[in-house]
Amino acid sequence: MATFLDIFNDLLVENNLNRKQFAEQSGIPYTTVIGWTNLNRLPDYSAIIKIADFFHCSVDYLVGRQDGYEVSSAVPDCTNGEKELLNNLRKLSENDRKLIVALVNSLLCKDETGNK
Repeated sequence: MATFLDIFNDLLVENNLNRKQFAEQSGIPYTTVIGWTNLNRLPDYSAIIKIADFFHCSVDYLVGRQDGYEVSSAVPDCTNGEKELLNNLRKLSENDRKLIVALVNSLLCKDETGNK
């Protein structure tokens, strides 16, 4: 079973964030984040909820009670197809996710005739 720290670190990597960026964007003090990651402290109840909201995942996923997570209704501007795509992307390895991002970036650089 994955620990909170494993899951939290994976979420940071998936979202291309370091601890400081997460702290700034989430509103959780950096010293608190360092306490979780360097001192093996566990976040309190309100922080767990804030983290789940930030990453659009369930509290059960964060605490290791659920293996995977799906994009929740907390992302209201996503269509069902976009949610399915994101859920599938999260099932891929980090390397495969990077390949998909590179492919999408490459496709976005092309003009309407297919030329870059």
